[in-house]
Amino acid sequence: MIAASTTSRLAALGRTASYASSSLSLSSSSSLYGGTLRLASALARCDVNDNDGTTNAMTSRNLVALSSLALIAMGIGLLSGEEERTMKRGGIGTARCMAITAVVGKGDFDARNYLLDGLEKIKSRGYDGAGIATMAPSKGDMIIVKKSSVDDKLDPIRMVRDASASNVGHTIGIGHTRYATQGSITDRNAHPHLDATGRIAVVHNGSVFNKVELRRELKAWGYNFEGQTDTEVIAKLIGHYYRGGEVDIRDATRKAMRRCVGASGLVVMCADAPDELVVFCNGSPLYIGVGENGAFVSSNPVAFRGQSRNYIKLDDREVATITVDGRNLDLTKKIINADDADVDDGPKSPAPYPHWFIKEVMEQPQAIGRALGFGGRLFLDTAILGGLQDKYEKLKNIENLMVVGCGSSFNAANYGTKLLRHTGVFTNVAAIDADSTEECDFRVHADPTKSGLIVVSQSGETRELVDVVRLALRRDVPVVSIINAVGSTIANLTKCGVYTFSGPENAVSSTKSFTAQVVCLALVAMWFRQTKANENGMRTSNEQTSLAEALQRLPITFGMLMRTQNSCKIAAKKLVGKEHCFVLGKGFGEPIAMEGALKLKEVGYLHAEGYSGGALKHGPFALIEDNNNGKQGATPIIMLVLDDNHAHHMRTACEEVKARGAELIIITDKKKLAEGLDDDPIIIPSNGPLTALGAVVPLQMIAYELAMLKDNNPDAPRHLRKSYSDE
Repeated sequence: MIAASTTSRLAALGRTASYASSSLSLSSSSSLYGGTLRLASALARCDVNDNDGTTNAMTSRNLVALSSLALIAMGIGLLSGEEERTMKRGGIGTARCMAITAVVGKGDFDARNYLLDGLEKIKSRGYDGAGIATMAPSKGDMIIVKKSSVDDKLDPIRMVRDASASNVGHTIGIGHTRYATQGSITDRNAHPHLDATGRIAVVHNGSVFNKVELRRELKAWGYNFEGQTDTEVIAKLIGHYYRGGEVDIRDATRKAMRRCVGASGLVVMCADAPDELVVFCNGSPLYIGVGENGAFVSSNPVAFRGQSRNYIKLDDREVATITVDGRNLDLTKKIINADDADVDDGPKSPAPYPHWFIKEVMEQPQAIGRALGFGGRLFLDTAILGGLQDKYEKLKNIENLMVVGCGSSFNAANYGTKLLRHTGVFTNVAAIDADSTEECDFRVHADPTKSGLIVVSQSGETRELVDVVRLALRRDVPVVSIINAVGSTIANLTKCGVYTFSGPENAVSSTKSFTAQVVCLALVAMWFRQTKANENGMRTSNEQTSLAEALQRLPITFGMLMRTQNSCKIAAKKLVGKEHCFVLGKGFGEPIAMEGALKLKEVGYLHAEGYSGGALKHGPFALIEDNNNGKQGATPIIMLVLDDNHAHHMRTACEEVKARGAELIIITDKKKLAEGLDDDPIIIPSNGPLTALGAVVPLQMIAYELAMLKDNNPDAPRHLRKSYSDE
């Protein structure tokens, strides 16, 4: 186990809180909670629209007040059990990509079960290979089992479990799940990898950029390679420097990693040192947990649940030796977190739902409630964000703002950018994909404090985003982060931002985390507006009030949206057998169209593209086919036609594509807008500047229903993983 002095420091350390969060003391009678939820439930059952297609007047007048009560009720009724633990750990189980687990156990602790159980806890990030290597205490007999599968219905972890009976009873070991980035999906390329003697095993996350040169050098020295991965290069290089004990395995690891260029996190096990592991970290996070049964290592501290409440994060370029008695482990200055919350494994299945994806779609009203702090982050038309208020002096001068994300987070950034522009307090606001961000993007103003960066990430570990944050910090640009994973790399770097608290997201494709990100960006937009207004003596704007009311209504309106599932099933049937699909929206609807198209690609395996309302005529019109000319029939186009200042343009776009034979699926908050275009439109409730956000729910459901019709696995789409912390 880790040294007792370190253990006592970990136990004494309080949980850090540098981010905006509400410390809620919620006490109320169960009758208030029950009555409020019954009222909310009754509202959710009522018709979303009257016969004329306009929002029900009773709903419009009372929704704000009712939603405020519902937020309180959610805080009373849901901030317990798993929901309370989710708030406490801030959704920490939602980060990372390829997984590493390792253990030095004491007594008769079963390393094999711990390694595989730990990989199970974080397997939903997407992977196509798994493996473990274990040793019996003080014997040095290493047993390795690793499996890969290109079939998403065959689970490599289960395959390893079924084939690893000989590993039972071993107390030390390393484990890994692989997402193929270098080398094909084969057992040979799965981790762990061995050195030339077969006595050193390595599991590794990251990328070695100079692997070609190192491989060539090792081949010249007489080493042979079985696979194509950079991890095998690392294993052979460590073995070369180890040379049968001329230097110890720690020094051999240090020498080898000095030769490797790129981000890496790895754990090394050596048969000549059967009671210790060597851990190296540089740009790919690794954590050490402390428990009664031994010392644990993982790329994601969620793997520690059930074994350790306390964990520490290694610094970049740090090498640590993990032993039962704590030898060579000096981490007294490295402690960053000690989570005293109850430790549990969380739900093990999506029951009563058939898949995590649809379960997480249905959980969005609660996720919104958590993002709003159950009302603690929003009082009337005022956003209360302590994590930003603490950095007020650094943030108040921002004039030029960049909002950066990847994938669904980039789509959320686009929506947030539009909300931030509407505040009118910035000279420039732009959303940029992190992969396209360059240093010149920060030269907007001679004074770096007048430039600002908001980075949006579910995991807080995405490599491109981490690089952008470090680049901005080097230039003294203030950085705000919208993150779900407490203690993640980006959260620790920025120390300024808002946690989304959307909770663990087990499906690879984002649903509730996307919605929670938009909610938090809306709160950030309100905070900047009110901060500037207070400083300049300005009154609260109509836009601020409208956005605040929309946020207060949001949990209830999202509850109403769950009633659209039958309409979404009908829409999904129109997409079966189609080659491609377009999703169009304008204004706030544009980023939702992009997100909807992404969901159709990820989950429905349908080539889909999102565009601004009138953009099809600038090229994509050529792809529209009618029933007579199309090999798969008429081209399906999903249109977001909302009752806003873009309604006329979207209606015109619908007429243009319909005239060319396209098959329309219309999502609208006013049935009249779909007349003559779609006989069975999907109706969503109106909710001011967040009406378009509501359209994401039917788009998610259409993608899910399409996956069901195609017999796809919506929880683990092929070739995808949850987070990309390597290149």
